Amino acid sequence: MLDGRYSCSLNTPMGAINGTITLMSRENNVQGIIETMGMKNAFNGMKTKENECSFKGTFNTPLGAINYTANCIVNGNMLELMTNTNKGNFKILGKRM
Repeated sequence: MLDGRYSCSLNTPMGAINGTITLMSRENNVQGIIETMGMKNAFNGMKTKENECSFKGTFNTPLGAINYTANCIVNGNMLELMTNTNKGNFKILGKRM
């Protein structure tokens, strides 16, 4: 099951960035919010399997906007997110709260 709120961490060259990802699915649609660095950024996408989805969005940072696409897998209480951005590719790991 995808739905839930996940505590996440992203390792960057500037250090770890912690935040939360909230996933909500309805039929084959998925939407949610990424919260980090005091900002909330919404996203929309599609559920591809019961525990997988893909989505895209724009993440606003103090250094400018980062457009991204993401593929997400939820295995039990663990979330793995592979992102492709205009600043590189990143892997985000999370745990259901």
